[in-house]
Amino acid sequence: MRPLVSVLMSVKDGMPFLPEAMESILGQTLGDLELIVLEDGSTDGSEAIAASYVERDSRVRLEKNPGNLGLAASLNRGLGLAGGRYFARQDADDISLPDRLARQVAFMETSPEIDLLGAAVAPIDEKGRVMDEALDRQPRSDAAIRWKMLITNAFHHSTVMLRPEVLKGGELRYDAGLPFAQDYDLWSRLLRRGKGANLPAGLVRFRHHPGQASQKAWGRQQGIADQVAWKNFQMMGLDREFTARDVFLLRRVGSGLAVLSKEQRVAQLAVLRKFLSRAGSALGDDPEWRLVESRLWYNLRHVIRYWPRDAATLKVLIGTMAADPKGAVLEINNMLKILRGSRKKP
Repeated sequence: MRPLVSVLMSVKDGMPFLPEAMESILGQTLGDLELIVLEDGSTDGSEAIAASYVERDSRVRLEKNPGNLGLAASLNRGLGLAGGRYFARQDADDISLPDRLARQVAFMETSPEIDLLGAAVAPIDEKGRVMDEALDRQPRSDAAIRWKMLITNAFHHSTVMLRPEVLKGGELRYDAGLPFAQDYDLWSRLLRRGKGANLPAGLVRFRHHPGQASQKAWGRQQGIADQVAWKNFQMMGLDREFTARDVFLLRRVGSGLAVLSKEQRVAQLAVLRKFLSRAGSALGDDPEWRLVESRLWYNLRHVIRYWPRDAATLKVLIGTMAADPKGAVLEINNMLKILRGSRKKP
């Protein structure tokens, strides 16, 4: 019998976190599911852990890959094996809250126009401790999602649920030739055919730890994501207004001192103002986009705190305050509270 949801989980040496990740799916309030664990060449006992769950729960399927395929190819195999009415994703080191799948299915059932659905996440460390009380939210509206996808991924991979039909019978798949940003690339292509949304609730606890591939190769990851973002600009016809260099600068609004030169930082402010003006013209007063816009300005202000106090810094700071006066006032008030001792320094 066809399950309602197929959950795809690829694992490569995930022993420390795999049991908790699997249990978070098997303990869902929505029980009509299959959990497909794609064992991708582990050497640490992950396969034995997954096999033990197969013996205990008939909803678990353990599929051993022929060697180490890598995340994208492993998930592509899983997409071909899944039989659910909806497909969902979770990484082998993350944790889904008990009502995650039920809430996502309920939304999809009442929103037939939505093909790709994500949610907010709560960041946790390697020991499962919450790192920040504030949820990491993504924009809810399809329009705001599309504009955010121009510069960065608007979906947390471990929260995604999608309709299999939008994959067009196997035509749409992860690009196994990309070592990073495969999900950003796939969602970008998928949104050329369908619509997306995000739930504001934090339905997944997203784990940060030193062993993550994204932590080990940040530079390469960003370079590949730059290419995906530039394709998105081209698909929307915005390559007549922006250059690949502009995209490079937009994607590094929150980057530290070692990433951009002073000249690039000054240019970055001009590009950011141009991009947000263009987005504002297209989206009007979309509150979801306003949240994205505010976050971009916050990221830039946060980085400015650590720049050398010179003319370039002053120019960007003044420009930032002029473009985002509300955010600047909040920043100043927070600093005053710190100076008065009424607020602990973050």
